[in-house]
Amino acid sequence: MFNQTKSKLTRWIVIPILAIAVSGFGYRAVAVAVESRPPTVVVVFKFQQVYNSFVERAALDAGYKKLEVDIDAERLVRKTTVDNLIAAYDEASDEDKELLFDQIQQAMGESEKYIEFTDREKDLEQSLIMESLFRDIKLAVAKIAEANKYDLVIASDASIEINSNMPPRAMNEQISLRRIYYANNQIDITEQIITQMNLELDIKTN
Repeated sequence: MFNQTKSKLTRWIVIPILAIAVSGFGYRAVAVAVESRPPTVVVVFKFQQVYNSFVERAALDAGYKKLEVDIDAERLVRKTTVDNLIAAYDEASDEDKELLFDQIQQAMGESEKYIEFTDREKDLEQSLIMESLFRDIKLAVAKIAEANKYDLVIASDASIEINSNMPPRAMNEQISLRRIYYANNQIDITEQIITQMNLELDIKTN
């Protein structure tokens, strides 16, 4: 009886100790695996430089420039119509001025509505260009990272200076949003990304 009780007590003591030991070995195995990994390879790139290199070309490819030219031409036609009506109003007799005044008001209202509509149309087209360009940058970054075994690619804002003419609140906000304060030029892959995107664009257009 005493031996059975002693045996049960031993099991209750040994089992938790074994469980803790196994957990310890498991955690140690994970720790060793993490420690044995090679150092993380981190590179950076200047997003604004990449963006500036391609936004014009992206706009041309999307037909945005043609849209902008067509809109500006139509706006000029509408403005000329209003100017001609105003000139006619100044030269008109009193009985004709009332009719011309109504025409001027209508033409100006239509011109303003057209400007508002086309501003929204241009904003939408620019947003689509930005979305497409952002996807192209992500694709180029992913290809370069996989080919060179980079673990982490970060957009660097280290080269952007704070504008001292800004109000204090705006300056504090810009400082708080700063992500990187220093990046060694040797880990900058901006030119690689621009080259990769040029290759991708050439493939698309050819």
